[in-house]
Amino acid sequence: MEKRIDRKEFLRSGASLTLAAVCLSGSSVLLQSCSNVAEGTTDRGLRFRTLQEADHEIENLSRAGKVLPYGDWSPFQVLVHCAESIRYSIVGYPEGKSKLFQSTLGKFALLSFSIRGKMSHDLNAPIPGAPELPKQGTLEEGVANLRKAMESFINHKGEFAPHFAYGKLSKEEYEMAHAMHIANHLSYLKISG
Repeated sequence: MEKRIDRKEFLRSGASLTLAAVCLSGSSVLLQSCSNVAEGTTDRGLRFRTLQEADHEIENLSRAGKVLPYGDWSPFQVLVHCAESIRYSIVGYPEGKSKLFQSTLGKFALLSFSIRGKMSHDLNAPIPGAPELPKQGTLEEGVANLRKAMESFINHKGEFAPHFAYGKLSKEEYEMAHAMHIANHLSYLKISG
């Protein structure tokens, strides 16, 4: 039996394609607006392709006198969010985009980020279907949480769950995606002291 495509789903995916094309067009002005970062926030331009590279900056955060947030989340919540994404790659994401989205727009977005060596996304957007981030926690707790998730990822020997937007990824592709995700978030945390 032939599967029929729902008209509303088709139109939504068409709208998503248009938005992604705009966001991924290469214009730094458009990319910044797609990142949804508060005006006046400084991008430190961090770029990581491995979790080991990301861990060097996480160490810098742990030694900082003070780390200032950039948006709706505290530094603790930013670190927990990054840890959640890593854990979900092992156990499965609560919600996912359609297979069509993952195999087209999702793959295109990840390829674009990979070519540029930098991810750009809404830094205030939770992982779809994930519970609300905890409100209270210290920077040290956030660092420990993220490092524990990274260790679990590195030691994981089985299959990985499909990414909610990018679909099925190899361990190497996932590591790069996680590293770029961490870099995108940590680039906007301001370290002082």
